[in-house]
Amino acid sequence: MAGAILSAALLTAAAANPAQAASSATPSYRGCSTTGSSGQIKIENWHGPGATVKLTIGVYDTAADGHHARIRLLSQDTFGKTHYWPWRMNYDGSGTSKTWTTTASHTNGLFELGVNVATFEGNTLLRSCTDW
Repeated sequence: MAGAILSAALLTAAAANPAQAASSATPSYRGCSTTGSSGQIKIENWHGPGATVKLTIGVYDTAADGHHARIRLLSQDTFGKTHYWPWRMNYDGSGTSKTWTTTASHTNGLFELGVNVATFEGNTLLRSCTDW
């Protein structure tokens, strides 16, 4: 059930840039799917580069293939440098999802936010997708 909700949310996810986020109290979403995995990050309180954003991170294992699903936040700072946040993993098997709630901020600002979703075998990345 959680996977179906996550998948449905991915289909309706809308992207917003920092200017849009600053003018609206509605959350922003980043999400994508690749063979074996789908995921989404809900971003709240993103009112500019200096914000501490609230994140709800969800990843879903979509295939009975023996591989696991991973997700991570991506951010670009005010200097255009991309920061790759740590991976979060779902090792629970096909049809399962994992969700985390956390916050993020960066000393050089959060100018743009994105998500990386991937299917892994051990520590080897097999397939991935990115949504900015």
